[in-house]
Amino acid sequence: MTKENIILAALRLFLLRGYKYVSLWDVALEAGITKGGIYHYFSGKEALLRAAMYYLFDRFEAKYAEVFSETRTFQQILQALLIDREPELFAQQLLGVEYENYRLDLALFALEIMKNFPEIHKRVEQGQACIFALLEQRVQGAMRKGELRSDLDSRAVTLMIFAMLNGQNALDLQFNTPDMRGQVLSNLWKLIKAAG
Repeated sequence: MTKENIILAALRLFLLRGYKYVSLWDVALEAGITKGGIYHYFSGKEALLRAAMYYLFDRFEAKYAEVFSETRTFQQILQALLIDREPELFAQQLLGVEYENYRLDLALFALEIMKNFPEIHKRVEQGQACIFALLEQRVQGAMRKGELRSDLDSRAVTLMIFAMLNGQNALDLQFNTPDMRGQVLSNLWKLIKAAG
């Protein structure tokens, strides 16, 4: 559990402060261990960053797979993503950080990491491709079941939803209220639901 505690402490600090402003000493204090305890698991700050980012991506992909479960209707999936914001709540619970406290720093952190660590950037792209593919499978299934209009292009519908999710996260909090998210879901559903 100590290795996981170190990873979670590092992720929390990286999100709140940015990678370059976090030392291994900071991570050790946050995790409640000695700096030497970090070296027991990681060769240095870059190795910790890689492990932490891969840990986070693996957890997010698993969470999205859970959200896209066959036990949910497609409308329930959209509800989970756009209204309930299950992936964001999962991140808050996993990291112990409120979304509002790190959402602005997240973009800067992502830019910093992707610019300086191309292999992590590649892993981000792989994760996005995985989530996109899972969502596209559910869109296609919903079209076959008659939940969604079958005259629409499944890839285009998937891209619209994917872009909407990413855009929602980038919006200022005044535009990202539960009421506004509800209106977005309602209008999206009217556009893509099957007649009947």
